[in-house]
Amino acid sequence: MPISVHDCFEGRELSEPRLSPDGRRLAYIRSSPTSNTVEPGRGTSTGPTDTRIIVRGLGETTEGLFSPWQVRSARSLGGGCFEWLPDGSGIAAVTRIGELRLWTFDGGEHLLVEPHDDRTISAPAFDSSGTRLAYVVDQSEIHMFDLMTKERRRLDDGAFEFVIDPVWWKDQFVWHAWTPPDMPWNQSCLAGERDLVRGQDSAQFQQPQVSLDGTLLGWLDDASGWLNVVVDGEGRVDEVFEHGGPTWGERQRSWCFDDSGRRVAFVRNENGFGRLCTFDFDTGCTEEKAKAVHGQLSWRGDSLAAIRTGGKTPTQIVVYDTREPEWKRTVVEIGTSFDWSRSDALVEPDLLEMSHPLDAEVVLHARLYTSPSSTGRLLCWFHGGPTDQWQVTFMPRIAYWIDRGYDILVPDFRGSTGHGRLYTEALNGNWGSVDVDDAIVVLEGVVSGLGYSPASIGLLGSSAGGLTALCAAARRSDLVAAVAVAYPVSDIAALDDVTHRFEAHYNRSLVGSTEDTVRLSRERSPLAFGPELARIPVLCFHGTEDPVVPIDHSRRLTSEIRQHGGEVELVEFADEGHGFRRLDNRIEEFTITERFLDDHLSRTGSTRHLE
Repeated sequence: MPISVHDCFEGRELSEPRLSPDGRRLAYIRSSPTSNTVEPGRGTSTGPTDTRIIVRGLGETTEGLFSPWQVRSARSLGGGCFEWLPDGSGIAAVTRIGELRLWTFDGGEHLLVEPHDDRTISAPAFDSSGTRLAYVVDQSEIHMFDLMTKERRRLDDGAFEFVIDPVWWKDQFVWHAWTPPDMPWNQSCLAGERDLVRGQDSAQFQQPQVSLDGTLLGWLDDASGWLNVVVDGEGRVDEVFEHGGPTWGERQRSWCFDDSGRRVAFVRNENGFGRLCTFDFDTGCTEEKAKAVHGQLSWRGDSLAAIRTGGKTPTQIVVYDTREPEWKRTVVEIGTSFDWSRSDALVEPDLLEMSHPLDAEVVLHARLYTSPSSTGRLLCWFHGGPTDQWQVTFMPRIAYWIDRGYDILVPDFRGSTGHGRLYTEALNGNWGSVDVDDAIVVLEGVVSGLGYSPASIGLLGSSAGGLTALCAAARRSDLVAAVAVAYPVSDIAALDDVTHRFEAHYNRSLVGSTEDTVRLSRERSPLAFGPELARIPVLCFHGTEDPVVPIDHSRRLTSEIRQHGGEVELVEFADEGHGFRRLDNRIEEFTITERFLDDHLSRTGSTRHLE
């Protein structure tokens, strides 16, 4: 029996595994589906999840302790919800309703900071004494609460528009900072209470972390052209691999110190595939410890905790025993409820690399997932961002289509991360052009080199990926049979006035800030390709409350295609934002997409499996 949409998305969201300072306990966040959660004395939170911090002793099979209140949710590989007290006796956390509370394991529970009106609190961080607690407000201010005097004051001086991820180093809080029009991956720095701590023109600095004794400060920067771990006074873990991704959220922890500060663990990105490694500053040796993408690394004592995920690995929280050369892994909890061992829909992709026909020095990268029951039909799926990458992680939305005989191609067009700064920067000023050129080159490559028939190829993408999919289909409708997109960017220029604060200046780096910007934005937007898109079937989904790409984009695109006689269907989901969270809407999205692809993609395609 085919796997269902419910099978794909049932289960729990797991995030932020953090070992206590003494390494004896593990805390993490679990979000479990529910329809209504009541918090006595704190109001009622109506939503899809019950989100709690779980604290358990290492090696224990019991559930352990649950936070007495709901906490804010976090992305699987992101964070910013809680922090341990330096002595391990409790946790400070941001509640779902926006408070900052302290939970001590002797039964204590204290309100530290009330909600800041409609502002968002995140990323708490203690000083070494546990008496001062820094936190972020709206990713624009660093505040501090003194647990002894109850004083609350702002720490940053407003020099940077964005500030996140505070940590305590020596005698001050230090944080990640940047100011538009730069995005954090274009240029950012580490700032402190008194001055700039680390920075460099045309380089990003992110993920500040401090050794257990508080003396060593480390971070990731790409001053070498590759986003590597750097420790102040010790040097760079210098590799032609990335050790982290773009700063789309707070508290990404793709690296960490051990207790001594002499070794670090980090996650190497090998063309989208992940590998957990360590580096010893005394010996200069790098050791590979485990495969798969890891995140939220936390190393205390003889244990390293992490989120682990891969093409065949449903997202899980794991703890490694680091005492032996071969680290033994214990799975603490698995997120999914569906037993994926009963399905062969989880596969590892093959890496594809091809030279650009117009520039032999440019090598394009893609990953091809081949279905065990392949029908020869191919879905070319473009990641969003566009400054991002779909690494080889557990992706039920890919498994769903593999289970139905579709092969999946995931291109890393220029602008994607994971291949060095120059590869990412190649999209600057060229969004809607270079990414589309690369998409066409990859499509031509799989048609000529792997034997796929254009009549059996569909393009998929959401947000910025939707723009790339639509523009590629418009320019080369001879290479594809249909295109299905969700909340696509259809009018680049229109984003300037309506999109959210984080991306408000994103277009200036992606398209440019010259007098030709408006013209280029218009020429490169899907709205400019109404006649061309009318040649192929188009399916579009959009949430009515999308704050990033307003639904007006899809409504105008649909109208434009219809005016030229095209076949286009727009499905609107009420009360959904940038991404669909309600299960009934997800079921409808997949059901309609499956019908659409069955109607328009031929089953006569063929593929020659990779050697």
